[in-house]
Amino acid sequence: MTDLKTSLKPVKLTFLKSNSESGFTLIEVMVALAILAVVAVAASRASSAYLNSVDILRTQTLAQFVAQNAAADLRIQNTPLTANRTQTMSAQGRDWQVVTTVKSGITPEFKEVTISVAPIIDGTTGAAVTDINIIMAENEKGQGDLNSGQTRGQL
Repeated sequence: MTDLKTSLKPVKLTFLKSNSESGFTLIEVMVALAILAVVAVAASRASSAYLNSVDILRTQTLAQFVAQNAAADLRIQNTPLTANRTQTMSAQGRDWQVVTTVKSGITPEFKEVTISVAPIIDGTTGAAVTDINIIMAENEKGQGDLNSGQTRGQL
């Protein structure tokens, strides 16, 4: 029997090396970064467009509220509508320009009223973002009302 110490020989571990090193080259890294940059710019533009559209929709919604409030004010005031008017008001946390245009209706007792609302940003009036049309009827007292000629207190 051979001695165990003499039969075991040390084994030298060698790693296989190829002519080329493993890993990424500088060109591959640069191409990967360029692709990543293009994707990042596209995502940034998409999110910017989304935020811009949300702001536009919010402005249109608030302008619609302002126009409806102006129409309600016309009903509450109960005054004859004879001329166009432009007014500036602060509502919904913003400044607005409200243009009320009065036109003759089908008959003299009816008036067609158009209310246009535009935001005022940094002192400059923007384009109108909403318009509503209402029909106002003049009652016996000559006052504007939406109740088609009925006097107050009658049902």
